Amino acid sequence: MIDTSKKQLYGLLGKNISYSLSPGMHNAAFKHFDINAEYKLFDTDNINVFFQKEVSSGKISGFNVTVPYKIDIYDKLKAYSGWEVPEPDSFLGAINTVNIEKGKLTGYNTDSRGFYYSLISVVNGDPETFAKDKNIFIFGSGGAGRAIALFFAILTFKEKGFRKVNIYDADKTRLTEVVDSCKNILDQEICTAVDVDDIQEVMKTCDIVVNATPLGTKEGDDRSAVPLNCLKEGMVVCDLIYARETALIKAAKEKGLVAVNGLGMLVNQAALAFQIWTGKPFAEVRDIMWKATSEETEK
Repeated sequence: MIDTSKKQLYGLLGKNISYSLSPGMHNAAFKHFDINAEYKLFDTDNINVFFQKEVSSGKISGFNVTVPYKIDIYDKLKAYSGWEVPEPDSFLGAINTVNIEKGKLTGYNTDSRGFYYSLISVVNGDPETFAKDKNIFIFGSGGAGRAIALFFAILTFKEKGFRKVNIYDADKTRLTEVVDSCKNILDQEICTAVDVDDIQEVMKTCDIVVNATPLGTKEGDDRSAVPLNCLKEGMVVCDLIYARETALIKAAKEKGLVAVNGLGMLVNQAALAFQIWTGKPFAEVRDIMWKATSEETEK
């Protein structure tokens, strides 16, 4: 639990992340709860320097992790005695939240749950039955895509999830690793790797499509990993990018589909991380962060 006797430091570890809304959300929550703490960006191309300066020195009490370090962070945690990644987060292979308490580092993945909460709220779904008998197609098997795919695979294994979790990534090595991890963890072939030539046919069978690639992040970049001509009636379209309205989201709206950007996932995962660090109630933190985010994006 957070030490209130002195000012605590938290932050976001990533590369080229000046666009991030995370500092505004977390600092608004610290202010609301009158917690003596600050959240800042650690924008670096050298993860080793961050660990040496901030973690090993004991300066930081916890941090979030974003691209490109969500998978690499595992190896760094292993260098510390008493490190831990509890189940089911340990199955997901990607970490986006680290808590540091009395020198012990504990890793979590709040991305997957944050995305699921966001998706359910938008479609007014029941968490217990929402995904039943549906097919999902995830484009991208990096940190967020991997975590979401394996999280949904675990839900499916528990008979609360999809018929099939389909994944495509241009990086075949990374894609194969996710599919193999799913099979090794669950002893079932719930996740299926999709070949580039089969994308359009598989899309016809899917109810939900998720872009977990960075394509379309930058202003003026209208590329889409998801073939826009394959969007169909009744499909729910999700793009984890939140910094701008992407070509995928625009196309989905034009077709009258439910279109979800990454803002809900961003707020939910941040509120879950804040709860881990401070023990404050998720729902209250989420409301504070939504307000802070809305004010920032309306500027």
